[in-house]
Amino acid sequence: MIGLLSIKQAAGALSVSPQWLKYWLVDNPVDAAGVPFYLRMGNRLKFQPADLERILVHLRELEAARLGPSIKAKARLAGLMSRVGGYDHLVAVREAAEQRKINPKEIAPEVRMLGELAVASVLGPRPQPKPKRRRVRLPAKRARTTR
Repeated sequence: MIGLLSIKQAAGALSVSPQWLKYWLVDNPVDAAGVPFYLRMGNRLKFQPADLERILVHLRELEAARLGPSIKAKARLAGLMSRVGGYDHLVAVREAAEQRKINPKEIAPEVRMLGELAVASVLGPRPQPKPKRRRVRLPAKRARTTR
């Protein structure tokens, strides 16, 4: 027998509310391979246990992307800092940052470029915010007037 789960059962297995799972599926209908996380049967969503595992894997990937680059990028930053002057240079960059707070117009181009490089190597490119979706309200039907 095929063990299909309803949306309530799947949400219970994932320890989330059914409404949260529905909203999440609207934002994330398929995995990286393009396979849907659910099986539609009429107007109902059904899940197999393997689908729940794929949802958990996808959630882990989303969290890893949210947290930023791997430890390798941090090691690259440490290597970069050792090439450009090590800890003493890092202290100088921090002092320059304190001076920027006092007088922001006196930023040396080298310090700005090094700061941007350090931030980009650790945090990666800045993610673009998603555009906010607005609820659309359709016009109401006009009442018929009798003549």
